[in-house]
Amino acid sequence: MAVVKGSVIGYLSGKLGQLSARTIKGRTILAARPASFKVSYVPALVEIRKKFANTVAFAKAMLSLSALAEVWKAKNTGNLSVFNYVFQNNFDHSSADKPTTSNIITPDGFGTPVQSAVLTADTITVELVALNTRTLISPDERVLSINGLVCYYNPVDPDDKPYEIISFNDEVEAFDFELPYTFTHSLDVLQQGIAAKYQGSIIYFAVVSKGIDGKIYQHSDTYSLDS
Repeated sequence: MAVVKGSVIGYLSGKLGQLSARTIKGRTILAARPASFKVSYVPALVEIRKKFANTVAFAKAMLSLSALAEVWKAKNTGNLSVFNYVFQNNFDHSSADKPTTSNIITPDGFGTPVQSAVLTADTITVELVALNTRTLISPDERVLSINGLVCYYNPVDPDDKPYEIISFNDEVEAFDFELPYTFTHSLDVLQQGIAAKYQGSIIYFAVVSKGIDGKIYQHSDTYSLDS
């Protein structure tokens, strides 16, 4: 493997003959490609590949929420890409079947403010305690970004996918951090269709405080519930 710190031809990515190239944080990394590859069906390796795929799906769904992507970006002080950083922090928590309640959508935040969470066929309702009972709130924190995923699993029809993940977000301006708050998200038609196909679900939930300029100040731990 070689690392190119600068290049007059710009940053590289993709295949270059027998080399592969990728750029992470301004550094282009070149690595030799294997001459051939044979898929192994040893059970332990099959399980690892499944965990890998499930962690990738979880990371992609989570990073589709911009506030959470910014939280992970700020926490990532190493040379990994944001995606790889999220993957690294979630791989051990995934199972070969699906993501689990141990997977996280935020790294090391303040104590979860969730008092209860209820998922029905068409709504997600989350009750929050006053956030100032969980962390110190500054006068500049004026917006609450509410973010979450639902992993639906155990399909009614065995021919359907083993699980599907949906995401949800709400930005509450002029948020009162000193009062409890009830968040309700109505599933759209597509999300309701997905929900109807599965018998189990895992909710992942986190909040992010922002200034009116969009600057992120702090975030909660991940709340998860298998319902």
